[in-house]
Amino acid sequence: MINNQKDLFLIVAYAIMFLFIFLIAIIVFILKSRKDRINIEEKKKEIELIAKQKTILLKEIHHRVKNNLQLISGLLYLQSVKHKNDEVSAMIDESQKHINSIALVHEMLYKDDTISLVSMEKYLKELGTQLLQVSSQKKITYKLNIIDVSLPVDYATTLGLIVNELITNSLKYALTSQNGIVKLSLKEIHKNEYLFKYSDNGSGYIAKKDNNNSLGQRLIKMLAEEIEADLKIENEKGLTYIFNFKID
Repeated sequence: MINNQKDLFLIVAYAIMFLFIFLIAIIVFILKSRKDRINIEEKKKEIELIAKQKTILLKEIHHRVKNNLQLISGLLYLQSVKHKNDEVSAMIDESQKHINSIALVHEMLYKDDTISLVSMEKYLKELGTQLLQVSSQKKITYKLNIIDVSLPVDYATTLGLIVNELITNSLKYALTSQNGIVKLSLKEIHKNEYLFKYSDNGSGYIAKKDNNNSLGQRLIKMLAEEIEADLKIENEKGLTYIFNFKID
């Protein structure tokens, strides 16, 4: 009987000791988990603060780049009014348009929440509208077919320069004596593969007739090579450019 009581006492004692150790382990685990959670929350806040600071910094960089480009454009304008040579003035005007198309990208990145991707529908709509507004051709219809496509800054800038050159060429050489139509489309045909298409309903392109236009063609091809785009030109019922490119 005594042995049974001793055995029972030992069992109870071991059970109490085990429960006590288990309770301590739970308390230690809870305290450690709480400490880890506090550390995680603090690191999360620190990361969010750093990300916010970087976003503000990048936006400020885009804002300053845009301002500097606009300053350069303004200086070019001041130079253009000094020259009575129409050819020089035309060259300066084209340079201004190229600079403004780049400045527009940085302006959009400054205003939008995204700091590295450009909404192409918004960008090309604004860019095309600006280019056509300064034209004496009042009856030009600008049609866009771009839905939910955003591209990195370098690709957006290059496409903007291409559009700038194509619209300028259309206004100079194609849409001179009729109601003009300019169409742009951009879509993702496969993952990270895009098809960009530009067309007008003008008189088409005659390479041998205009050397300046040939210079424009070379510039467009050079810009296409910059984004490693396959370029196809169709010269029927107006002029059509088709760019196929991939983003790595």
